[in-house]
Amino acid sequence: MALNEKLIVGRLPFLVCAPFFHTTLNGLNCNDQIEFLDGVPRFLNHELQAGRIDCAPSSSFEYGLHFEDYFLIPGLSTSSRMEIKSVLFLSTVPWEQISGMDVQLSSDSATSNVLFQILSQKYFSVSPKIISGSEENENAVGKVFIGDKALSQSLNPLWTYRYDLAEVWQKWQNLPFSFGLWMVRRESVVQKKKALRFFLQILSDSLKSFKSNPSLALDHWTQFYPSQLSREFMLQFYATADYGFSEAHEKSLNLFYRLALEAGFLKTIPKLEYLSL
Repeated sequence: MALNEKLIVGRLPFLVCAPFFHTTLNGLNCNDQIEFLDGVPRFLNHELQAGRIDCAPSSSFEYGLHFEDYFLIPGLSTSSRMEIKSVLFLSTVPWEQISGMDVQLSSDSATSNVLFQILSQKYFSVSPKIISGSEENENAVGKVFIGDKALSQSLNPLWTYRYDLAEVWQKWQNLPFSFGLWMVRRESVVQKKKALRFFLQILSDSLKSFKSNPSLALDHWTQFYPSQLSREFMLQFYATADYGFSEAHEKSLNLFYRLALEAGFLKTIPKLEYLSL
């Protein structure tokens, strides 16, 4: 297979995505059809939008910005049942008291940053001074963390107050929140259909394998992506993680997009269109 016919898949090296990818780390005899590119959500969003990767478990907000370019892979997301534990606002003061105070956003995730600002405005009725994730600010009273950094920082005694963004959304809207959606570029569906079908089967098998024995899967994952977190802590994390995408997830996603539009983060409500092979 020619190099330009390979399916280029964005892979998040975060614990939350181990169920999607743990079986792919040794190649799984797919090197002639599939290639993986590791990166944080912001990087993968950029590469996906630029057409340098074909599909990824990318940011829900990236789909909202450029939905005309993608199809959603049905039935899959990175979501939560109540708390997700890997998307946090950690603070030295209560969230409801942060108006006018410096708060630093994540350098890795657009979805989490937008959700934090919507919750600040609509749920807590506060207006913090927003500092971008690229500007380290020692005066910030709180910070948004995602991924493995959020899991480790949640144990840091510096932070008096810990807010799980998915849990706050659930309390407010009584709906799960999908931080990531599996999306594929529309032209890739036509140009790389065979490799895409092959990868979708790998993805399904990887999820089933993880659910059947999470500890064994983590043994494999941490050989490639070591973690200082305890095995017990990691397994507890998966107890609330949710990788499906139901009618409730879709309702929640559409609500998020409407609120993002009202807050000026989007210019239009995106249409959800699903992949069909």
